[in-house]
Amino acid sequence: MMNMTALRRYYLWFFLICFILTLIGGVIAAVLPAGMGGIVTAIPYLVAMIVVLFQFLKREQRAPTQQERKKLTLGFTLIFWGYNFLGVLLGLVIFARQDAEIFQNFLLYLQQPQFITIALIMILLLAIPLYLITYWFYGKQAQRMADKMFQ
Repeated sequence: MMNMTALRRYYLWFFLICFILTLIGGVIAAVLPAGMGGIVTAIPYLVAMIVVLFQFLKREQRAPTQQERKKLTLGFTLIFWGYNFLGVLLGLVIFARQDAEIFQNFLLYLQQPQFITIALIMILLLAIPLYLITYWFYGKQAQRMADKMFQ
């Protein structure tokens, strides 16, 4: 069985692939018509998850165990949302340096329960399906892929 140190390789690969694709997706989303950019949000996560699974299968010659599956699913979710929240905060800091009103408006929005509720619902509408897809994909689907690749 793999230890946590060995899983770090997969976390790092996930982060690098997902982050680079997120940057590319951000540029693509900026040129898409209004409302269409949100579609691009999940693509970097999904591509990185699939690429990392293929790396795992090739390197380990087996599907992830139940424990690895849980750790990888939770780790990928935390990585994805962690760097996205840091990106929001970094963007806020950068733009607030040019216009202090931006930061003040953001703080006012944070005091509004309706804003917090809508933001949380929007995050959960993406976070829950991504988590469940990853958990499913790294389970029986990964086992089927491993069986085809190594038998």
